[in-house]
Amino acid sequence: MRMWRFESSVPCAAVALGAILAMQLLLVATARANAGEELVRKDIERFVRARIARTEAEDGRTAIELPPLGSFLVDRDRHPGPLRTEISTRASEPFRGRVPLAVSLYAGDDLVSRAVVAPYVRRTERVVVPTRDIRLGSVLGPGDLAKVDRDARRLPRDVVRDESEVIGLRAKRSLRKDQVFRASQVEGVPLVERGDRVQIVLQAGPLRVSATGKAQEAGALGDWIRVVNVDSKRELSGRVDAEGRVHVAF
Repeated sequence: MRMWRFESSVPCAAVALGAILAMQLLLVATARANAGEELVRKDIERFVRARIARTEAEDGRTAIELPPLGSFLVDRDRHPGPLRTEISTRASEPFRGRVPLAVSLYAGDDLVSRAVVAPYVRRTERVVVPTRDIRLGSVLGPGDLAKVDRDARRLPRDVVRDESEVIGLRAKRSLRKDQVFRASQVEGVPLVERGDRVQIVLQAGPLRVSATGKAQEAGALGDWIRVVNVDSKRELSGRVDAEGRVHVAF
């Protein structure tokens, strides 16, 4: 005998609908709980960038890496009031590396959570590097230089930030490609070498006196060097001009 079997899709549809509704409720509850975490995240970034702007130009090269903020999830049924934060720090400025912040989250007048959050602040600056290996004594030209972004926390104090600071100067030591330039690594190309015969110039208004001297040290344009008047044997100090003359003062 053939047995007929009848199935209804209604129970299955009801189960599916129930699952969908449960998922929607879960998403709503999660979104409400995450509201505190999102507010803390945004307010921390706003706080850090405002403090950075007080001490240095904000040019978009600051990255703020935040740790997990799960401790600021909020049960909105228990804490229905408007959310707000209070943030403070004793960290010194400028902000670099790990920056500990005291963060409090309130719902209305109720304190929901308080914790120390330590975002990592990474700031880069545009600096000058060689495009190739530079030998000792090489005179630097525009093709030898490029600008790159580097972590500001690791930059030396005398780092070169503009190509014009070193173009036309010569390397005091060998430099590797992509190594940051430091002002102490370059020097002006001497117009006068130690022992050179030079013209000593003394000028005051319309009065101009010149004499022959002997350089006691090398000097580039604008450098002050010691020279000896070959006639009087008197040692003087003067500034080197573009023609290699040494201008002394009264």
